[in-house]
Amino acid sequence: MSDKRYSVDHANIGILLNWIEEKKIGLPEMQRPFVWKSTQVRDLIDSLYRGYPIGFIVTWQNPDADLKMGDKGQNKEIIIDGQQRITALSAALKGNEVVDDKYLKKRIYIAFNPTTEEFATRSAAIAKDPKWISDISIFNKPGLDEFDYVINNAERLGLPQNKLSKKIQKLKAISESEIGVIKLDSKLPIDQVTDIFNRINQKGTRLSSADFAMSRLSSDIVHHGNDLRKEIEYFIQIYKDKALAANIKKMDKEFAESDYYRHIAWAENESTNIFEPDFGDLLHICLGIGFLRGKLSQLVSLISGRDFEKHTYTADAMSDSYRKFGDAVQYVLNESNFKRYILLLKSMGMVDKSYAKLPDSYVNFGYILYLYLKKNTNFSNDQIEKYTKQWILMTALVKRYVSSPESGFDRDLRLISENNKTNRLPDFFEETISQNLTDEFWNLTLPNNLVAQTTQLTNWHIFQMSQIHAKSHAWLERDKFTMDTINEQGNIHHIFPKAYLRKHGFKQGEYNQVANYVWITQPRNLEIADRAPKDYMADNETIKYHSVENDKENAIPTTLKDYDYHQYSQFLDERRKLMAKNIRQLFESL
Repeated sequence: MSDKRYSVDHANIGILLNWIEEKKIGLPEMQRPFVWKSTQVRDLIDSLYRGYPIGFIVTWQNPDADLKMGDKGQNKEIIIDGQQRITALSAALKGNEVVDDKYLKKRIYIAFNPTTEEFATRSAAIAKDPKWISDISIFNKPGLDEFDYVINNAERLGLPQNKLSKKIQKLKAISESEIGVIKLDSKLPIDQVTDIFNRINQKGTRLSSADFAMSRLSSDIVHHGNDLRKEIEYFIQIYKDKALAANIKKMDKEFAESDYYRHIAWAENESTNIFEPDFGDLLHICLGIGFLRGKLSQLVSLISGRDFEKHTYTADAMSDSYRKFGDAVQYVLNESNFKRYILLLKSMGMVDKSYAKLPDSYVNFGYILYLYLKKNTNFSNDQIEKYTKQWILMTALVKRYVSSPESGFDRDLRLISENNKTNRLPDFFEETISQNLTDEFWNLTLPNNLVAQTTQLTNWHIFQMSQIHAKSHAWLERDKFTMDTINEQGNIHHIFPKAYLRKHGFKQGEYNQVANYVWITQPRNLEIADRAPKDYMADNETIKYHSVENDKENAIPTTLKDYDYHQYSQFLDERRKLMAKNIRQLFESL
């Protein structure tokens, strides 16, 4: 017995485009930036004109189609692969506007030369050239009299009326062309739908659970899913580029006057590069605080009406999930919550996403935890901030979410919730931290984890955070702080200069160790040049602001003044231990 959960069919392109306009099929990409170049649209139309196949599209039947909700404006199916192709066809054949990456609506005009049967994107020259039909979408407009068009334009286009008529018929036949459609059953689990997409997609574009969730939200009107999708997406865009706010307001006037937009309008005046979540990050955070779950595939199931207890889809479950998700979106994007969390990150020593930062998964879970404690406990603000900061730093240090962040989120949210219900949350935090951050970790594991070359190493970033948090001075400076040096784009200097080590036979992997890095001002870097530490540390001009305290702030061994390349390996060992000690001091101060 076959367990086939899909069907393969063909659809008339013109009818398919009409179904999209009638909302029988959802095309989320029509409301999001169109990434194709106009020349790609031209080539697609040319292929269809010549009778070439243009591949398959993949649609997924919404589970809520079974709930008899389609007559309320709910899409019964959504296109999950082929969205750009269908958007291109809608733009070229129907004359529909697309949204560009600046959130401005624009037309894509495809021109046609009936004499040469050549397609082109319309330019100023083509628009003036009488031999070109400058916009092929006119032949799909209601009310166009084709007979009159041929009589009035045959001479201009340089063709006899009968030949022009045949060319126009062939052009119009593009809308009668068929495209392959793979229809996925509504009962397919979300992870299987995603897997199918990624297996059949030939362009290398992979569908993520976040993309799927945004598409699913776009297809919902009944529960304001599309409004919530816009709230998330517009917030992200405005937060990164304030100039886009005016374009979004112009493009989507109705939404700009809604409470959904008013709730995120504060982002127009905010500027920070410490915490810049994308839509996948925000979906994870909303899922975590709204449902105490970590896997985005579960969010797609929830907003599709999945009742996990009854193992079925119900209208009540869908309504309840949208209510919870909507509340979570408002809570996550609340101005006070968001800004206070940024202040929390700053207080840990984070100043820039490029230098003193942590991987997104740890910062994202930190925001979930911060909001959870604020919403579900009676902890004081000081307690909430302490537990949040310690959890963020502990999880980053032990790489708790490095292999499978979603599973880790799921596990930790369950544990936190269970311990909160039994009033053991403080004990849980303390026990988990003490189990992970043992003396062995601080004295052996962490120094060993600092054996690395890349400045993208998380522990190197945490070391910089420890310096910023402690208000450390830049090495060999009196008035300059580490934070000043980072912000003013000073130098990450090699304590044992790389030219010096190269001269003595050391390879790149040896001299580019993070334990050999320190932030330093450019003038001091030039003074050090390519000398051995024992030489430049004997130069009174170079070390005029040097002190024992300054060495300690930068985790520099006091014995450096005696070292040349013979002691380089010993130096690395000593400095890694000192760096680990500074990081421990950061953690214990939180």
